[in-house]
Amino acid sequence: MSAGPLEFTTGLGAAPVGTEAVLPAATFAVDPGTERTPRILLATTGLLPSSARLAMELHDSGAHVSLLAPRNHPGDVLDCVADRMVYRALALGRCLEAALRRVRPDLVIPCDERTVRDLHQLWRQTSDRHLRSLIEASLGPADSFPTLTSRADFLALASRHGVRVPPSMALPSVTALDLWMAQNPPPFVLKADGSWSGFGVRIISDAAEAKAAFASMTRRASGRLALREMLLDRNNFALRSWALAERPAMSVQGYVDGWPANIGVACWQGEVLAATSVESVATISATGPSTVARIIDSPEMMEAARRIVKALRLTGMIGLDFMIEAATGFAYLIEINPRHTPICAVRLGPGHNLAEALVARLASRPARQKPSRTEREIVAFFPDTWMQNPSNQFLHTGYHDVPWEQPDLVRVLMRPELRDRYRVTRMARKAWWKLQGRQAPD
Repeated sequence: MSAGPLEFTTGLGAAPVGTEAVLPAATFAVDPGTERTPRILLATTGLLPSSARLAMELHDSGAHVSLLAPRNHPGDVLDCVADRMVYRALALGRCLEAALRRVRPDLVIPCDERTVRDLHQLWRQTSDRHLRSLIEASLGPADSFPTLTSRADFLALASRHGVRVPPSMALPSVTALDLWMAQNPPPFVLKADGSWSGFGVRIISDAAEAKAAFASMTRRASGRLALREMLLDRNNFALRSWALAERPAMSVQGYVDGWPANIGVACWQGEVLAATSVESVATISATGPSTVARIIDSPEMMEAARRIVKALRLTGMIGLDFMIEAATGFAYLIEINPRHTPICAVRLGPGHNLAEALVARLASRPARQKPSRTEREIVAFFPDTWMQNPSNQFLHTGYHDVPWEQPDLVRVLMRPELRDRYRVTRMARKAWWKLQGRQAPD
């Protein structure tokens, strides 16, 4: 389940960028006097660089961009962000509702799964019809919400609509896991709903490991982990999970021997507006996100995206994760990211400029043709690739996605993680690992 070596990808990346002739630029009659500036709110509980990059692309496409994020978010230094609001860990719902009322956006784009869940919860709890309408207009109809946040339900829906998926089932109990193992010998994959970036995913090789992993992954949120995140990273969001004694819903999937791929999609009321398909060349971990990706032309992934977007009547930006089977080259859909993914913020050729396609639809105008960021098929994401290995060959041979036009953002993204930035946090980190009876990683 690791990233695919380049020699294994013959034929997948042969077409140059922009040749995927499936998404012509949207064309429809427009009254020149009706064009307006769309207001878009980016909301995130995380600090990922991709949300700052997406803010840049949305602004360049003509949107008025606001940001709801924790303190010290990289986007705080962007001059293209018009409004900045703090997403507070212990007042998630209130912060989100206040931001929506203040900005009154045409569209809210969630940048992580926790924000997606908060939007769903706000829709359920509020009596304000305007807020409920805005959330549905930004994500899709409310009857799709449960499917978007359940990995097992999502794959079941995809299978019903003719999309190739691995065998999968929900695991409400260890008894269900025993039933699965009686019919599906290892390897297989355990997954926790609500997780992202490869966390909450375990590749299982034997029955004993499966039982131990299931027990570990279904425990209530850890107070010790919440304390560590608060002290070392000033991240208070784990405190909420601990305070609510949250336990994730579990599912299991068949193992696909191959390498990861992803398609980033901009969509509107069940229609795909623009999309970019990539396969992983290098990843942060065995189950983690890509640091280096190859842009590919995959009709199978594109057709799967069309069917999913139409079935769930989705709006906004999403990512669909696949595994490319090594033996056959088939693309197996393994999960949905109900929010944008890093490739969504990389401006490419016609049909692949997701920010422009979405802003154009909101502004009731045709999508403008803008120069692609690169004609290369390899993208090295900044700063992850550089931080992981400053000597990585793809920093020179591929397109290194550095936002040079925003030097303050470059400087912020080049700083070490907070836990490694200050002597006091480095000491606290070493003390934490010592308490666990282990040596702190370098």
